Amino acid sequence: MRILLVGEYSNLHNSLKSGLVEAGHQVTLISTGDAFKKLPADIIFSAKRIENSSVMRFLRKAIFKVFRFDIAFLEIGYRCLDWLVDQKKYDVIQLINEYPFKTPYFLEKRILKRLRILTPKLVVLACGDDYIYLKNIDKLPHHPILQHPDIEFPFSKKYLTIRHKKYHDFVFQQKDLIISSDLDYHPIYKGVKDYYGLIPNPVNLSNFQLKPQKESSKLIIFHGVNRINYHKKGNDYFDAALTSIQQKYQDQIEVIFVTSIPYAEYIQTYKEADIILDQTYALDQGYNALEAMAQGKVVFTGAGKLFCKTYNLEPNSVAIHTIPNAERITADLEKLILNPNRIREIGLAAQLFIKKHHNYKIIANKYVEAWNSITAKADESSASVDAQNIDTKPHKPIESI
Repeated sequence: MRILLVGEYSNLHNSLKSGLVEAGHQVTLISTGDAFKKLPADIIFSAKRIENSSVMRFLRKAIFKVFRFDIAFLEIGYRCLDWLVDQKKYDVIQLINEYPFKTPYFLEKRILKRLRILTPKLVVLACGDDYIYLKNIDKLPHHPILQHPDIEFPFSKKYLTIRHKKYHDFVFQQKDLIISSDLDYHPIYKGVKDYYGLIPNPVNLSNFQLKPQKESSKLIIFHGVNRINYHKKGNDYFDAALTSIQQKYQDQIEVIFVTSIPYAEYIQTYKEADIILDQTYALDQGYNALEAMAQGKVVFTGAGKLFCKTYNLEPNSVAIHTIPNAERITADLEKLILNPNRIREIGLAAQLFIKKHHNYKIIANKYVEAWNSITAKADESSASVDAQNIDTKPHKPIESI
């Protein structure tokens, strides 16, 4: 099949692409790189004209300060449209989220219309913030918006505005299928039209190795923060717990703290860590947590009752279930510091869990099965891509368009 993957927030689409390519499919991944994360893609749309001009950079800052609008997304949107003009048909186009590029809604709609024309099968992932997820946060046991009514979450609350609801309705009129990426979305999407179900995140195991037992007596704890999502991920609770732990066990632990660094640098920085502090509000593991587990690290993340029931696991056997409670986080860290053998046990179990449930090759086949379940909406789009139009040469990654 000829497949276009649209957008990237973590490493989900990159890992899925690896599995699909190994299965013989032709896959192109387009993305913005997701700001400071600089996630890889075949085609990266950037606002390079604005970024390379001192005058435009000044204008960008001034407009954002007054109107809270980033003009860089205008350039990104038009560059994407320009690239799509010359594209031939794809058998499947999949969006990482209902709002993959974050351009102004009129531009995002134009992009979606073009994508719809280019494929008989348009798929949307339930991944990251979206309208349905945020509209139903009362169904979740913990969510930062509910836990912190005194704190503004403008990036999340945007998805609940009237303008976004209109855009959401437009996307859902166009889509053929919805797939959720983890258990935070699956219960909420049950019963939604065209919802296929949950397909676990794919992890490319060949990119990671189990961390060998180190000789150092100090336990290394890693805390990586996305400045924009500080409260959304529960980093305030981790900071409070670390303050207590460092006071009591300063001779036994080392803490690595980083803020808003690119993805490639992020995964290198935590390479020597034993424990990763991920997030406090999740029911399931996000992508950073899964990649850390693949390396045999103990991750503080979502791994509660629903997760254990779904995968038939004992509590805290492959990850430490974490809720917004600094005292509990402190207690769980203390147990590991006093029982270092437990760290090795959980790390090994975590890696085996990833191999069994998140193998990128197996997950890629599950996606193909999901896509094959779609009945094309329009007769004119129902035929497969004409073989003579397919360029069988793989796309080479480029810096940006």
